[in-house]
Amino acid sequence: MTTSRTRMQATLLGAAVALAFTNAGAANIDLTGGYNICAATDGATVCSANDSSGSTGSGTFPEFVGTNGGRPDTYFMYNTTSNPLEAGNQVGNGINQNRDVTLGDFAVTSLGGVDVFTFVLDINQTNPDPILSLNHVSIFIGDGSLTGYDAGADTLGGVAAAWAMPVDDLITLDYSLAAGSGRGDMFLYVPTSFFDSFGIDDHLQLFSSFGDPDNNNDGFEEWSYLSCTETEGATCFTPPDDVPEPGTLALLGLGLLGVGMTRRRATA
Repeated sequence: MTTSRTRMQATLLGAAVALAFTNAGAANIDLTGGYNICAATDGATVCSANDSSGSTGSGTFPEFVGTNGGRPDTYFMYNTTSNPLEAGNQVGNGINQNRDVTLGDFAVTSLGGVDVFTFVLDINQTNPDPILSLNHVSIFIGDGSLTGYDAGADTLGGVAAAWAMPVDDLITLDYSLAAGSGRGDMFLYVPTSFFDSFGIDDHLQLFSSFGDPDNNNDGFEEWSYLSCTETEGATCFTPPDDVPEPGTLALLGLGLLGVGMTRRRATA
């Protein structure tokens, strides 16, 4: 891992440390006022870009859902293995714009003593009109092929979200804070506890919608995540049910001891 990448990751993980939260729990979360502005939304934390975030584009973080330019003023997108894509899903077909990921791919890091997954959103607006509305984010867990988003129920393929931004919340972003492709304009930290009932081989699909009231005017919105194989010192996600309990470990140890004694007796 390069020194620059290590420094960038340390900055991301420390982005919300010692920061005063603004608009915590509010329906309108304004992240346009400067760097390192953070707010709470349904148990998760969102933060605006920081001035030393560096590159979070291709080759640094693995994008897994994104779109091309020329999108409608308001649109939604989500990654899925379903083919062909449903009408209305504006996810792109680039190598990293619609990629399948599992929970075991995600790094677990600590934010204020809470284990979290780290998602990074990179937006692209025109310089004269850099403001963009992020209307909704939902995370679904399944086999990766879910399709057919129901806005009224906030379900994908009939499956309820494992975590979702409250429907009344609105996040306002400013492209000019970290202008340029791939720098990262918003960080989303979701506690891993929302996913404790799932397994490492379960697939994660991220839904997001944009453009109301501040419209998309340039496209190229992309989501990436902190990967456990790309993050120095990070651990991979392991649900509690997948970790043997102390009693189980003790029984396993006794069993192995018994096998060893039996083999010694047979040898004697």
